[in-house]
Amino acid sequence: MSETDLSLVLTAHNETLVCGPTMESADLAVAAAREAGFTVQTVVALDKATEATKEWFHQPDFDHWERWEMGEGDLGRVRNAIVPRLSGRNVAFLDADDLFSENWLSRGLQLMAAAEERGERVIAHPEVIITFDGAVGLHQNVAQDDPLFTPHFLYMRNAYDSLCLTPREGHLQVPYVHRDIPNGLSWQDWQFGVQTMARGWKHVLVPDTIIFKRRRDFSLMVESAGRKSLLRSLPEMAIDRIRDLARPGSDQ
Repeated sequence: MSETDLSLVLTAHNETLVCGPTMESADLAVAAAREAGFTVQTVVALDKATEATKEWFHQPDFDHWERWEMGEGDLGRVRNAIVPRLSGRNVAFLDADDLFSENWLSRGLQLMAAAEERGERVIAHPEVIITFDGAVGLHQNVAQDDPLFTPHFLYMRNAYDSLCLTPREGHLQVPYVHRDIPNGLSWQDWQFGVQTMARGWKHVLVPDTIIFKRRRDFSLMVESAGRKSLLRSLPEMAIDRIRDLARPGSDQ
């Protein structure tokens, strides 16, 4: 088993100066995790990145990060390609223009370690997601075992964002699907949430943690919503099976 507790992957495509706060946020969160006794691998995944993006991330200030060039051009495919190469038992992702609260990784890893000792398979999410820039909003996540959670909610919208903290095993067991926005199919994190629940993974919250998501005028989420993209048809969402998603530990 790997001796590294966490691999943090920051994915960049066509971002430069806007990543300054992102990198500072990530470094602070990594420092807090290391101070708490965890080991962390840090990787910048330059996925079909522009030359300006590559140049920006190769500045000496970021020499403490590994830089891996990828050619996938898709959130799901780049994650599937990069996860087997990582050394961490757990994996966290960060988009190049988003931000972590400083305690997200340290508290998340503490929760993951406690769950592992109890023999639980969990995927951790921040308590709150705050959107900023192009749109401002606050989303309160709901844990899978919260009385307010119902799997029938998943017929209407995604329950959990893709910026979660997941055991590497979870990503290997449930790879991301590729998006097909022109044909109206997207929402890779939505499908990942459904399929991990169906395979016995429990989605939990890390108290007092926040992820800040920049909402730009044009993004994958904006494009998907504009094209009225749908979740793929999944057996786990059948009307006589969806209730079982609320039962952590039962593999469908």
